[in-house]
Amino acid sequence: MNKKEILLVTVLGFSIILGAAADEIIFEDPNFSKDAWSNYMDVPDAEGWEFRSLDLGGLVQGVVQEVSVKGDGGLFLSASSESFVSVFRSNKTLNAIRVRNGKQFSVGQVEVDGKVDLRVGFDGAFFIYEYRNSENWVRIGKSDIVGLVSYSGGIASNSRADGMSDYRLVKRESLLGVRFGYTNTPKIPGTPWVVHDPFRPQPYQINPGTISPRNNPGTPPSDAIVLFDGSNLDAWQNNKGGDPKWVLGDGYFECRKKSGTIRTKQKFGSVQLHIEWAAPSQVKGSSQGRGNSGVFLAGLYEVQVQDNYDNLTYPDGQASSLYGFRPPRVNVTRPPGEWQSYDIIFEMPEFERGKLSKKAKITVLHNGVVTQHGVDIPGILGHKKTQPYREHGPGHIQLQDHGNPVRYRNIWVRELKPIQ
Repeated sequence: MNKKEILLVTVLGFSIILGAAADEIIFEDPNFSKDAWSNYMDVPDAEGWEFRSLDLGGLVQGVVQEVSVKGDGGLFLSASSESFVSVFRSNKTLNAIRVRNGKQFSVGQVEVDGKVDLRVGFDGAFFIYEYRNSENWVRIGKSDIVGLVSYSGGIASNSRADGMSDYRLVKRESLLGVRFGYTNTPKIPGTPWVVHDPFRPQPYQINPGTISPRNNPGTPPSDAIVLFDGSNLDAWQNNKGGDPKWVLGDGYFECRKKSGTIRTKQKFGSVQLHIEWAAPSQVKGSSQGRGNSGVFLAGLYEVQVQDNYDNLTYPDGQASSLYGFRPPRVNVTRPPGEWQSYDIIFEMPEFERGKLSKKAKITVLHNGVVTQHGVDIPGILGHKKTQPYREHGPGHIQLQDHGNPVRYRNIWVRELKPIQ
């Protein structure tokens, strides 16, 4: 995977030039009648502040809330009581804030007096915060999203909405278009998509639940070949056959910058592989530059390792994707710092007289959830390219150094030999 990526911005003014409908109004309430809102609440001992909210369900790209404000008050989008974003005015200052798991930071501030229109919404990979007191919208800032689940939206006002009007929930064509990916890459065989296609549907996110202890690794089957039990890297080497430079920690080893890709000393064919990994708890970077590594079967077929918790990227580059080919069925990535597990069943391709007779096949469970199921791999996978099969035998299991710190633990493999 190349560390460079393109942030593809589709200019949607084109559709307006052609005369297509610009906006789709999903809900509006110009005068704030209480009956129009699913939840109405006065805030006790808060000098007249109130909340009105709507259940928005799964938030879709390009949806924004808009409202006009004469005094104090504003808009919010909430994924939970401790994770939300808001743009509001207080004492003539417009504030854009983001709160994630109870931790708040400021996205931006600006001094604006008089009547002003406010807007907050989801623009592809980001939340956007904007205001308008003339003809044009001005962006206060943008931030990472706070969740990929259902949202509530609404207003907060300190005058029982007397100074607010013209609430609208709108799908705006002018906001659509922030997507990660490439359009100048080869077409993926058997699909309508190109490699790293930015317009491919994003996997939806679910909570993987808990099927085994997450803080302590389990034990391997009695017939497994243990590749890492937390004590040493004896089963591993660098790509040239020398000693690996990855750092051994308390029950794990860690890839650090310029430590290099490592591989197993032993070569494997068809296998059942169990491996656990964790991205850093301190989030740095975004898209493909965050918690990025990879597990290569037979040294050629990559299952992507990636911190995709509230971190959008092209769909075929997400955690547990078959990199450059197939996105995961769902996104079950745990928060940064938590241990993740892959259980991979890989079947080698077969060749007769130098020609492919059977494609490689793979099944992946990410945190106990099926994300790839009996998928035929179309060829050699890679960044921005596809390659046909070439005849090969068993190969090394590789763990990639992509320049991001990633930890691994509890790695074991079972060889899947033919049943007699």
